[in-house]
Order: sequence, then structure tokens, then C-alpha cells
Amino acid sequence: MMNTIGWKRQLQHLVLWFFAIVFHLFLLVNGSKTDHFRHTPLRNSQKLSSTTPTVKLLISSNYVVMDNGIVKVNLTNPTGSIAGVSYNGIDNVLETDFKDTNRGYWDTVWERPGDKDHTFDMLLGTKFRVIASDKNKVEVSFTKTWNPSNNGTTHDLPLNIDKRFVMLRGSSGFYSYGIFEHLKGWPSLILEEARIAFKLKRTLFHYMAISDDIQRMMPTDEDRSDGQILDYREAVRLTNPSNPKLKGEVDDKYQYSFENKDIKVHGWVCNTPHVGFWVITPSYEDRNGGPTKLDLTSHAGPTSLAIFFSGHYAGPELGVKIKEGEPWKKVFGPVFFYLNSDSGNNHPTLWEDAKRQMEEETAKWPYDFPESIDYPHANERGTIRGQLFVRDRYINKNPVYAKSAYIGLALPGHVGSWQYETKGYQFWTQTDETGHFNITSVRPGTYNLYSWVPGIIGDYKYNYDIIVKQGSDINLGNLIYDPPRYGPTLWEIGIPDRSAGEFFVPDPLPALTNQLFNNTTQKYRQYGLWDRYTDLYPNKDLVYKVGVSDYRKDWFFAHVTRRTRSKNYIPTTWQISFKLPSVDPKGTYTLRVALASATYSHLQGRINNPSRTMPHFETPSIGRSNAIARHGIHGLYWLFSFKIQGLHLQKGENTIYLKQIKGGNPFYGHQYDYIRLEGPPQQN
Repeated sequence: MMNTIGWKRQLQHLVLWFFAIVFHLFLLVNGSKTDHFRHTPLRNSQKLSSTTPTVKLLISSNYVVMDNGIVKVNLTNPTGSIAGVSYNGIDNVLETDFKDTNRGYWDTVWERPGDKDHTFDMLLGTKFRVIASDKNKVEVSFTKTWNPSNNGTTHDLPLNIDKRFVMLRGSSGFYSYGIFEHLKGWPSLILEEARIAFKLKRTLFHYMAISDDIQRMMPTDEDRSDGQILDYREAVRLTNPSNPKLKGEVDDKYQYSFENKDIKVHGWVCNTPHVGFWVITPSYEDRNGGPTKLDLTSHAGPTSLAIFFSGHYAGPELGVKIKEGEPWKKVFGPVFFYLNSDSGNNHPTLWEDAKRQMEEETAKWPYDFPESIDYPHANERGTIRGQLFVRDRYINKNPVYAKSAYIGLALPGHVGSWQYETKGYQFWTQTDETGHFNITSVRPGTYNLYSWVPGIIGDYKYNYDIIVKQGSDINLGNLIYDPPRYGPTLWEIGIPDRSAGEFFVPDPLPALTNQLFNNTTQKYRQYGLWDRYTDLYPNKDLVYKVGVSDYRKDWFFAHVTRRTRSKNYIPTTWQISFKLPSVDPKGTYTLRVALASATYSHLQGRINNPSRTMPHFETPSIGRSNAIARHGIHGLYWLFSFKIQGLHLQKGENTIYLKQIKGGNPFYGHQYDYIRLEGPPQQN
């Protein structure tokens, strides 16, 4: 009898020991903090009282719920879409008419060489893990892993995707970041776009705010569906909107685009209850194209976006092109999704609070809470310092401070390559009044230093690679930028600031107006301005007389085609007329032409003879920015320097004929940034 009891006890111990091992293995697989994540307690400065509700994590077979007593986020399991966001009495701020994987989600657009079309992929996960969970923080992961054995048998995205969601105690919102990885040996791939998208509840959110002066009551999706589609499907004239004040206006999501450096906070406000939903981007280190790359924000829907990269205002050059077998990994985000409310009904009050929260989030960057080892914290990053000068003897005999220069780090490349760089991270700042700069929170890696200076043409690049390590504090000392210059300025048109904003922007047609952009410095956001060129120059093209004309009034903001009576679009030829008191027939003159954007443009130049068979100078066919159609005042920057022999010029009156030779489309053309004619070099 005793032997039987002893045997049973041993068996019980064995069973308990077995389950202990199984449970331990479960923790290692699902909650390990050794290989892919780490324990990161919250900052001491984040003051939490004992009465602040703790963060709770609830897991079921279909959903994962994060709840901190302020905001509750419902994530689909294991796909990792945002099915619901509850806040301040609203059960779900997202549109419930859509299925739960189509309300808030990550997505990308991709293709592989040889594909006939691209693929829209919502990056639905196949595995869920708890990364961290305690009373102060929850971080969860939804992964999608590519199986190389399926290559050629299925059309799957050859990337490993890890979507992370984080909720902090006492925080009125939640965070998301993602890790994209392409392993060595995997097939080639082109990623055209990646983003996080939110579709808010249509019956609640009608007021949109993206800046201090761009916020308003917006049309609904139904208003747009019932409206008149204009030259492209995104642009709609509202013919019978639910809000009669919007009748006759044009709505287009591209009217609300901003530069990377300015896409810090945007979102929507609900009237009752008075609630705001905001997308806050504390850093653009993960964005492609540098600080001035334009992209979408929020738009009618109601929709809010956090776009990490796209070809908007640039073309396919800004996609991520991964070669066969090339290893690549990049972290996008974190982005903060903030909700606020008050007892009033003044929408700008919630906007001001969202801006305050944006400043707070920016001050905390880089965040200390992400668990992924692929996201370095502040003490794992470095700093680059220095002072930049501009040396142009035709402006000043001595080098001058490079004031307000954009200066930044990007992957090694050629002069100006930061515009097209897509695979790495970029870190930018602006110099102060004395040209000093301090680039902080730089991820470890090898970089080149790039810069451009408002008021000065061209790009600067530091001659040496910069290797940033954990804790680096590198002082580069005094740096000298020698901009393109051959001789003295004979005349110039515009301001070299990489924008066409200083040139003449016409009023839109009354029937194609968005009232939000009337009488502002952002009139270029109006629809249909390309066709206004034909209205202003119905028979003859633009003629600009140096010394007489004013580029603010007499130089159209875009060199576009002209619409004929039969609605064809034909090439146009602009003239620059100027006088030269003398000419050196043996000397070499230089014409600098800086373009702020180009879309299937091909510029030819002729001097004093518009009928000459061969142009004196020309550009190749360039650009796919589509900035003209998308209400952009710039896209990618181009700088051309053309040598002109003195024998082609003459004393007295001269004319340069600039012909954009591509026709057949209203959006073909380019925007000038700046034009300068330099004489032959002078002796010191």
C-alpha cells in the first residue's frame, strides 16, 4: 500500500515537472527578452500616481486588447490590425461598417521584377507574441514570416514583417512601430509605399486639422462619391454635399500634403463628444527623401495616415529597390496615436493640445520604451557637430556663415543623393545664424554628411565617411561649401530655395475653388492652376524682360503645356529677354537652371534664334514627380549648368528661348527654382 502511494506521488511530481518545463519553454518562445527585445522600464520622469490605472492585456483567440483605463485598443489576433479604439465614451472611433482588418492597418505596395502589376498588401500577421506586459507597459508583436521554399510557387511578399503595438500607463493613446527585413539570398523586390492608415467613424469625425491655418469642416465620402470627378479621380467637385457651405468646392487629398519635417501632428475632431484623434510623428529619421519630401497627411474619409515612404511628388525613384540576395532591415516608427477631449466645443482647443502633446513626444525622442534591439535608445546613439560656411567670392571675398542651412546624415552616396536614398535612416537639422549645427540621436552606422543652403544653389557633401558608434560625439570643425560658380552674376530670376513659391501663382477658376486656400501664401494648393496658363497666355507664351519684369508677377509658377480649342496640350516656349552692355566673343558664359520639380519634362534652350534646328543646350527627359497635378510647389531638385560660348551672344538685346518640348498632357512640364546667367570669370 505504501509503495503504491509513493509511486503515485512520484508520478505527480513527474507530471508537475513536465508542465513546468513546458510552461518555461512557452515563456522562452513567447516572452523571451534575449534575442529580439529587452526590458526597458519607463523613465522616472513619467510621474504616475498610485491611482493611475494600470495597463491590462486581454488575449482571446480572435482579439488582443490593450487597456490602460484611458484608451482601449482592440487588435485582431493574429493578423494585427486595429479593429477598435475606445475612448471617452465612444465605443469605437474607427468605422465599424468596414470589416475589422480594414479600419486601422499597416500596408505596403510592392512588386517583383517581371510582375505585370503591383500588389497591395495589408501585411496581415500569422503569429502573435507578448513582448512585455506589466502594470506600466504592454508591448505586443504580430509577425509575418516569408518562407523561401514558397519562392516561385506563391506570390507572397518576400519580407519578414514585425508589427509592434505599445501602450503605456497614464498615456492617452498608443504607439506602433514596424520592422521590415529582407534576408540574404532572398529574391529581388520593389517596395513602392508603406504606411499606417486609419479610417475614422464617418458619423462622428467631420473637422480636420493639419496646421494652424489649414483646418476646416470636411466633405464626407458620400459627398465625394456624389460629386463630379475632375481631371483625375482624387479631385472631385462637390455638387450636392451634406454641408451646403461646401457646394461647388473642389476636394483633393493632395491639397493637404506637407513636407516630412512639418508632418508632426494632424488629425480629426468629433463634435459630440468633443474628441480628437491625432497622428503624431516625433521623428522623420525613418522617412525617405529627406526633410522636404512631400507626402499625404489626413484627408476626407475621414482618413488619417502615417506614411513612411512613397513616390508622391518624386516618382518611383523613392521606392525601396532591394536587389537579389541583398540583406536589408529597417525600423519604421514608433508613431503615436493620441486622443484628447474637453467639455467645450472649440475645435482649435483640441488642436492646440495635440500640438502640445507633439512637442512632448518630440522631446522624448528617441523613446526609451521600445523593446526591439533594432531600435537603439538614446544612450546607444551618437552626435555630430560642426560649423558650415559658404565660400563664393562673387558674393563675399571671405567665407560667410551658412545660415539656416539644411544639414544631415544619410547613407554614403554622391552629391545630392540623399534626395533619392531609400534604404537607410536620415538625420537632419538646420544651422543657426552662425552656421553651427548639432545633429543628435544618430543611430550607429556609416554616413555621409550632406547640406544645402537656402539662397545658394547646389548641394554640399563632406568628403569623408562618418562612422557613428554608440556614444559618439564627433566635432567636424569648420566646413566650407564652394557652390557652383564660374563667373559674376549678370542677371537672375527667382530665389534659390528649391521651391517655385516665389513665382506668380494665379487665382483658381471660381468654379474650381477650395475656399480654405483663398488669399493665403498656399494658393498653389488650389486645383486646376495648370490650365490658368492658357487663360493668361491664350495665343503667345510668356516673355520675361530682365530689369523690367518682376518674377513675383510675371513668371508663371510652372512651365506647362497650353490647352488648344480642341483640348489638346501643346509644348510652350518661354522667352527671357536681356541686354548685355558688352560681350566677350571668346569668353565662356554659364547659364544655371535649377528646377524645383519635373514631370516628363524635356527642356531645350536656344539663344537669339528660336528656329535653330539644334538647341544650344538641353536637359534629358526627366522627372515623374507629378507635383503640378498634385498641387505641390516643388518635388525633386534638379540643377543644370550650361556653357554658352560668347559668340552666341551679342551686345545689346539678347533672347533665350526655353522650350518644354513634351506635349499631349496638361501635367507635363516643370517648375523653376532659379535661373542665373554668369559672365566669364574675372581676375581676383
